Amino acid sequence: MRYAVSLFPLRPAQMIDVAVEAERLGFDTLWLGEHIISPLSMASSYPYAEASPGTPAYHSRLPFYDPYAALSFLAARTERIRLGLSLSIVPLHDPYHLARSVATIDLFSQGRFLFGVGTGWLKEEFDIVGQPWQRRGARLEESLALMVRLWNDPEPSFDGEFFTLPPSGMEPKPQTRPHPPFFFGGITPVALQRAARLGDGWIGVGLQTHEVAPVVDRLREARHDCDRGHQPLEISLITATTPTAADVAELEAAGVHQVVVRPWTKGRDAVHNLRELADALKVAGSTGPPPL
Repeated sequence: MRYAVSLFPLRPAQMIDVAVEAERLGFDTLWLGEHIISPLSMASSYPYAEASPGTPAYHSRLPFYDPYAALSFLAARTERIRLGLSLSIVPLHDPYHLARSVATIDLFSQGRFLFGVGTGWLKEEFDIVGQPWQRRGARLEESLALMVRLWNDPEPSFDGEFFTLPPSGMEPKPQTRPHPPFFFGGITPVALQRAARLGDGWIGVGLQTHEVAPVVDRLREARHDCDRGHQPLEISLITATTPTAADVAELEAAGVHQVVVRPWTKGRDAVHNLRELADALKVAGSTGPPPL
């Protein structure tokens, strides 16, 4: 099993301390999420976790940093640990600025960036930004196809349903070709099919341990159905609670390759608690099974 750390919602100085210590302890990846704007009032429901009594699981006061700026800064403070985005809400962006940001962080991190992508769940965010809510899944897929062209073709062009690009130039290209690894989220049938068809990895949120194996089985079946069963798919899970060794063994048996932890409730405890968990789970020198 490999172990990773969710940096949300640490303050900048705490985030730096945790990133440096996580690399020293042998953690595999740092993950950071994305939202652009959150309305004070929303009808959309956060789909990935139950709220605590009296506390909504998602609200407008949560601190979200620009993940490309934050992860690029952490790339300069670390050497080996991977840097993951969980997840970029791709349909909120135009693909050209997004392609530039991804290429830049991939180059500055020397190929350590994992591009987690999703369609988004907060309709009000789309309304504020001025992007259409309908057919966001199709726009996600076309955006990725266009970005792959931008990252690989000397004179990229594109003629799609949503985007048209005349022969153009975008330099520099990312170090990782044909693209930084695509990690998809979501547990709906459409989301799992998309992850199997287009992804290098899948990252789950809010699942109980006993719920994981059926999802992994569905991903494995979908991967086989789209003739990608021979290509690895890395399965990561952001845990709702701090896992025990028994939890990790059960998740590994279910097919999980990486457990993403956040063993603190107060940022001031983050480094200390991370050290204790690393010792309890024997993180240093941990290995992962081969991906699906």
